[in-house]
Amino acid sequence: ITIVLAILVTAMLSYTSSGSRHARISASQATAQALAEEGISNATSLINNAANAVSPTLLGCSVSGGNPNNSAAPCTDLSVASNTGGTAYVHGMYSQNGNSGSWVITAHGDVTNPSGGANLEKVMTASLSVTGGGQANNISVWNYVYSTGVNGGGCEVDITGNNVIVDTPLFVTGDLCLDANNASILENTANGGQPVDVRVLGKLVYAAGNTTVGTSGAKITSGLVSGGCTTTIGGAGHTCTPPGDAWYVKNTDTPITATPPTTDFPGWYQNASPGPKHACDTGNLAASKFDSNATMDGTTAQFDLTPASSYACTTNAGGALSWNSATKILTIAGTIFFDGPLTSSSTAAMYHGTGTIYTNGTFNVSPNNGSLRAGCPASPAAPTHQCAFSNSSPEWDPNKDMLLVIANAPGATAVNFSGNNINFQGGIMCPPTSTMDLEGNNLILEGPFICGKFLWGQNMTMRPLPTVSNLPPGAPVPPNAPAVIGAPVITGGG
Repeated sequence: ITIVLAILVTAMLSYTSSGSRHARISASQATAQALAEEGISNATSLINNAANAVSPTLLGCSVSGGNPNNSAAPCTDLSVASNTGGTAYVHGMYSQNGNSGSWVITAHGDVTNPSGGANLEKVMTASLSVTGGGQANNISVWNYVYSTGVNGGGCEVDITGNNVIVDTPLFVTGDLCLDANNASILENTANGGQPVDVRVLGKLVYAAGNTTVGTSGAKITSGLVSGGCTTTIGGAGHTCTPPGDAWYVKNTDTPITATPPTTDFPGWYQNASPGPKHACDTGNLAASKFDSNATMDGTTAQFDLTPASSYACTTNAGGALSWNSATKILTIAGTIFFDGPLTSSSTAAMYHGTGTIYTNGTFNVSPNNGSLRAGCPASPAAPTHQCAFSNSSPEWDPNKDMLLVIANAPGATAVNFSGNNINFQGGIMCPPTSTMDLEGNNLILEGPFICGKFLWGQNMTMRPLPTVSNLPPGAPVPPNAPAVIGAPVITGGG
C-alpha cells in the first residue's frame, strides 16, 4: 500500500508540475501572440503618421517589392513595443501598382521561455492597402524646373547670362529675375517636350532688354505671377499685362501650393545598396568609396562616376553602379549612397538604367566639356551613342533610363555646372537653402531640376523636358497627405 501511495503521489506531483509548466508556456505563447498583434498595430500607426507613407525604408526594408522575407531584399527588424514579458519586432515592404499599392508587414512577438531554452516566438503577417499618394499623385513636381527657395532673399531664379533659352515648365516659390539680354522662356512642343507652364509665387522682374516669357506670336500654354511684374527687385509688382510686360500666356493658372519632395539621407545611408551599410557583393569598387569612417558626416573623398579607369559593383539586392571606360557606359540600378561629394569627369559618358544616387556633399560635372547623358537607343543591352537632345523625334525616354542625383549641401552651392560646354541629361535635387550654379558658358541641359536657388549663365539652353511618369527607385517624393491607408488584414499566423 505504501509503495502504491508513493507512486500515486509522485505521479500527481509530476502531473501537477507538468500542468503548471504547460500553463506557463501557454501564457507565454499568448503573450507572444499579443505582442505580434501589437507589432502589426504599431506598424500601421507608423505608416499612418509618416510624412511619406510609401517610403520603402519606412519599415526597415531597403527595396520595394511584395515579399519582405525574400533574402534578396534585405530587411532589418524594428523594435516597436515591449513589456516585462517580451518584445515586438516588425518589418514591412511596400509594393506600388499605379495609383495604389500595399504594405506586407511581418511582426514577431518574442518572449522568454519559462522552461528555459530558446525564446518563444509568434509570427504574424498582414497586408495594408495605400490608395493615392506615391508616384501617381506626386510625380508632377518632377516635371518642372522647381525653385524651392523661400521668397524674400532676392532673386530665387536669377537668369544673369545673355542668350538664355528655357523651354521647360518652371515653378518658382520666390522671385524670377530676367537680368540679361535675350533671356527667354519659350515653348516648342514640336521639339518633343511638355507644354510650358510658368508659375511664380513672388514677382517677375524684367531688369534687362529683350527679355520675354512667350512671344505675341507663340504664347506659352499657361502661367501665373502672384506678386506681379516689375523692373526692379525692390519695386512694387503690378498685374502682368502685355505688351507693356513681355508676358504672353494662353491661360492664367489658378493659384496652387506645390509641396517639394522630402529627402531621407539618414535612412538611405543605412539602406542604400550599394552604400555605406551594403557594400558590393561582386565587383572591385571598395567599400571605402561609399563611406570612409562608418559615420554619416560627408567627409568621404570625392568620387568620380566616370574616371579614366573602369570599375564595377553589384549587390544581391539588385543595386548596380559600374563604369566601362572603353565604351563610356555608366550602368546604374537601385538606390546608391556616397558620404561625400560626387563628380563626373568624362566628356562622352552615357548612362544606362534607372537609379538614384544620394551624395552627402556637392555634385559637379567636369569644369569644361563634361558630358553625362542617357545612352541610346532607349534601354538596349549596350547603348551605342549618347541620346540627342530633344528634337522632332526625341531619343531620351526618362521613364526607361534616368539618373537622379540628390546632392546635400545646405546653405551652399550644391550643384556646380560653372564650366564651359557642359551637357547633362537627368534629374537633380538639392535642399531649399542650396544653390544650383549653372553660370557656365554654352550649357545644354535637359531634365527635372529641384533646388533652392538657380543661377543661369551665358548662352545656356534648357531643352524641352519629356514627360516623366515613372521615377527611379529611391526618388524623393512630396509628403503623402492625399494617401488613403486601409486597415490591416491578417494574412498569416493570426
